[in-house]
Amino acid sequence: MTTVNVLIIEDDPFFSSMLTDLFATHFPHILVHHIANSIAEARQFLLKQPVDLVFLDIELPDGKGFDLLISMDEIDFEVIVTTSHSAYMLDAIRHSALDYLIKPVGLPEMEVAMAKFMKRFHSEKTDKQLQPAAKPDLKKIPLPTLDGFVFVNLDEIVFAEADRSYSLFSLKNGKKIMVSKTLGDFEERLVKHNFFRIHKSYIINLHEIINYVRGEGGHLVMTNKAVVPVSRTRKIEFLKIFGY
Repeated sequence: MTTVNVLIIEDDPFFSSMLTDLFATHFPHILVHHIANSIAEARQFLLKQPVDLVFLDIELPDGKGFDLLISMDEIDFEVIVTTSHSAYMLDAIRHSALDYLIKPVGLPEMEVAMAKFMKRFHSEKTDKQLQPAAKPDLKKIPLPTLDGFVFVNLDEIVFAEADRSYSLFSLKNGKKIMVSKTLGDFEERLVKHNFFRIHKSYIINLHEIINYVRGEGGHLVMTNKAVVPVSRTRKIEFLKIFGY
């Protein structure tokens, strides 16, 4: 079975030990890379080490577990919430948590949660395997609408903005196109054509920047006069593109 790389975010050593024992006994394909006791420690780990799945406690010494998700520019892992409280269930749904487990977590609940994860995990791997080895390097991008697709020239896009599970494309002619896909669905295609993920909520056309204004991250002024924030974690890579 495929190895699943896991991060446990938990400040209760008894519960984290219980989880690791549960995995070792019943889920040998789970590899616990690290146990973080705080949001800060978890964030530093995730910036260096990709994982497939995070078990997230909510009440941590330096804030709520959801604060970590909000602070990340991109979330490329699944989340299973583990908490002693039922009050955060709505927040878990808002943050697209895969499951919500109330402590103490028993084997039956964990089996259900892991079955959900493995189904999604294998589905994503299969989708990647079924993708064609190579695609034509077209200068247009199809944006799905209710009626079909709108084909837009890539150089007509000023930036794309995340709106929950949707994306909003702003064009040079002032038109805006809302599509029912996330920014992540477009990122790989766009970055091949002088676009850059400047923030978790924005992908910008590098040719459409007028000004960069300094700050902790700073912000950009685009050719359509829109102001786009620059993520603190993306700032250095962005400036390197222009030799700074």
